[in-house]
Amino acid sequence: MNEAPTERKRTGIRWGIIGPSLAFAVFVAAYSVYWFTIAGEVRKAVETYAVRSEKEVVTSWDGFTVGGYPFRIKAQFAAPKAAAPATPEKWEWQGEGAHFALQPYNLRHMVLTLEGEQRLSYRDLRTAARATNEARFMAGSAQASYVLLEDRPFGRLAIDIEALKGKHRLGANDTTEELTAKRLQLHARPAESHEGIEEPGSYDIALQAEDVNVESTTKIPALGPRMEFFLAQTRLRGLPPGNYVSLVELMRDWQAAGGTLAISDLAVKWGPLDLYASGELSLDARHRPEGRLDARVTDFEELLDALVKDGIVQERDARIALAGLVLVSQFQGKESNEIRMPVIMREGKLYLGPLVIAKLEPLY
Repeated sequence: MNEAPTERKRTGIRWGIIGPSLAFAVFVAAYSVYWFTIAGEVRKAVETYAVRSEKEVVTSWDGFTVGGYPFRIKAQFAAPKAAAPATPEKWEWQGEGAHFALQPYNLRHMVLTLEGEQRLSYRDLRTAARATNEARFMAGSAQASYVLLEDRPFGRLAIDIEALKGKHRLGANDTTEELTAKRLQLHARPAESHEGIEEPGSYDIALQAEDVNVESTTKIPALGPRMEFFLAQTRLRGLPPGNYVSLVELMRDWQAAGGTLAISDLAVKWGPLDLYASGELSLDARHRPEGRLDARVTDFEELLDALVKDGIVQERDARIALAGLVLVSQFQGKESNEIRMPVIMREGKLYLGPLVIAKLEPLY
């Protein structure tokens, strides 16, 4: 009877298993070295900036950590603070918490998240006493995304705030406004021509707001406290180069350079106002908006009734204006409930068609 042959023992190294495992271990080790090196550089850069004495923005915090391994680099701040004491506004900001995150494989993209209550104080240059105003707000979500673009002075910025609740105290008369908003969004990027060529000093800026409510001791005439929707697609032209930390200084230089704001799409639904417009604006010598928008207003008669009710315009003037604008719009083939008219800002006055409806104050 023949015995079954015995199976020969395998004594060689199983490279089919060990090889990939060893390669993965080497990759993890190399990636870990890379991650901790980058994280260390991020920590060093933040701490170095904080101790620089010549910078325009002074920063500090109660706590600072860097983590997020392995998928991201996350810099976490407890009670962060920032101030610009040398600017005209002398603004100061403090938050309960904030963090920014970077992807280890894409260090040109940063996402900033604000946590808890945020406080911003600033000098109001429109008041003779340079009174200090203060805004406090919290949000269900408050994030900003910034992408650094090569060979561009400014990259792509996106700000998204949801479920905003805030208070704004005016130091000049010690009154407080309360504000809520379902959502606020801002997008900005360097402007380009249709051929994809950069337009120096020009930026595309879009702003959108949904369901905004403002409660104040001062009534908002005709429109009321609730704005259902606001959308503006604009191109800011003539902005001088520079790293601005002051909105007032930016507006001053922009105005001195003859800058303009081209509005391609403006849509507003606020109480009885239902408007779509486009045009171009700038600032006059007293820093007030000036320019012209070509607008279409739906249900203009309802808006006129609100203006008359609050004493902004006289009923006789309103009826004459309505009759004339309706006639012009019908000649232009517009729908019966839609009126076409100019919105003009000139010499500190806001004109809706032929009617003066508001006084324009300096922006700074």
